[in-house]
Amino acid sequence: MKYTHKLTSDNYDFIGQNRTDPITGEKIEEGHTVVICAACKSAFFIESWEYLGDSHCDQTSTLANLPKPQNLYLKTNLKYTRELLTFGFSKKPMFMTNDSGCGLFVFAFIFSTILGIIIGTSTNHGGVGILTFVICIVISLIPIISSSTPYDTKDKSIKEIENANTKYSICIDYKNKGLLVINEKTKDMQTFFAFEDIIEFKYHVMYHPSRDIDALFCQLQIKITTRTTIENYFATIHRDTIPEWSNFISKLPTDMRMLNTPFVNEYNS
Repeated sequence: MKYTHKLTSDNYDFIGQNRTDPITGEKIEEGHTVVICAACKSAFFIESWEYLGDSHCDQTSTLANLPKPQNLYLKTNLKYTRELLTFGFSKKPMFMTNDSGCGLFVFAFIFSTILGIIIGTSTNHGGVGILTFVICIVISLIPIISSSTPYDTKDKSIKEIENANTKYSICIDYKNKGLLVINEKTKDMQTFFAFEDIIEFKYHVMYHPSRDIDALFCQLQIKITTRTTIENYFATIHRDTIPEWSNFISKLPTDMRMLNTPFVNEYNS
């Protein structure tokens, strides 16, 4: 059953959380009708919820009651000071070689072969065709190599796949009120994003198209925009790990602008 909530002045506690709709980015105010995702407690305009196919966080349940403000990050008597995700991130997306990586290579190979034959035939010089073939193969593979990290999923466990080629961990730092990015190799702080400095936190989960094990995996994309920088992070997670991500974002400040929409990849240098 889909529970909807027409916001009135009686809902001042909820309205006072200064939430924004994750799809449109518009502020949620009195008079709006919203739906609350039962997994991550995010609030959506009813139109946005329907746009998502009446589902979020890989589930369709909604809350019958508006969530009470919690703002856990403001508490000072926490038993723990950090909320750490169990999967890692990288600054480039990872494609799985038993699916998309092979597909891209096959496409590049066929395209280059046809082009090489055409040029070699038209010039009556086979060497030119072979040279063209090699050059086209190299050029076609440049975007694949530069923008993604290949990984073979064969005989790998879920956690091995989730943490393959990852270099960073991301956690909520309750004590210092921000997001902390940790270098996995040195275990030192890589970057700190204070909540008050974050202008926009954008995320999107996209399923890996595949016919086998990869169908259970998703690519999580995060884009953090502050007053001074924009950082992108990518993670490959199993579908069963989505609730962990939902729980994580439910603990972020409700007044932080969070958008759950696809976005153009702008890889960090």
